[in-house]
Amino acid sequence: MRFITTLIALALFLAPMQVWAGSGYDYQLYKNHENYGIVVFPKKFIFKELSDHIASLSFSEVESGKAVMRRGSKNENETLMMPLEVQKKHSIEKFIVIQVLTQYEMLAGIYDPEWGLTLPSSPFGLEALKQNIPKTLNVFRGSNPQRQTRMQYIEKPIFVIFSRKRDYNVSGILNTQPIQRPGDTNARI
Repeated sequence: MRFITTLIALALFLAPMQVWAGSGYDYQLYKNHENYGIVVFPKKFIFKELSDHIASLSFSEVESGKAVMRRGSKNENETLMMPLEVQKKHSIEKFIVIQVLTQYEMLAGIYDPEWGLTLPSSPFGLEALKQNIPKTLNVFRGSNPQRQTRMQYIEKPIFVIFSRKRDYNVSGILNTQPIQRPGDTNARI
C-alpha cells in the first residue's frame, strides 16, 4: 500500500513538469523540393548561421507552430517535432530533427518511416552538423548519384615513402614533397 501511495504521489508531482516542459516550444519546419524536411526547435534559439546553412542546402521555411511530443514509426524513441498533420500536409516522409541547446551545441535526430526515429546520445557543434546534414540527405536519396549532395573537403595529400631499408618506412601528412632517394618509391594516396 505504501508503494502505491508513493507512485501516485510521484505521478502527481511529475505530471505537471512533463506538461510544462513541452508546452512552450515552437518549431520551425524547413522543406526542400524533394520533400525532405528539417525541423528545428525551439524556434527562438535558431541563430543566423544555422538558418543560413539550412537555406544554403535549398531548404526554405514552410511552417512553424507549437511542437508536439511524437514517437518514431516503430514506437521506439520520442522527441518534440512538428505535428503529424503538418508532416502529411507537406508530404514529408523523411526529415531531420534538430534541437538547439545553445549556439554551440545541438542534438540532431533522423526520422525515416523504415528506420523509425533515431536520436543521438551526445550533442553536436555547428561544424559537425554542417557535415552530417548533407550525408544524411544522401542516405535519404539512396544510390542515385545524380541526386547526391556534393560535399567539398579540402584535404592535404598524404605521401607514403616505401624504402628497402629496414625500419625506414614512414607515413604521414607532409607539407612539402618528400625527398626521394635512390631505391625509394613514392606513392600518393
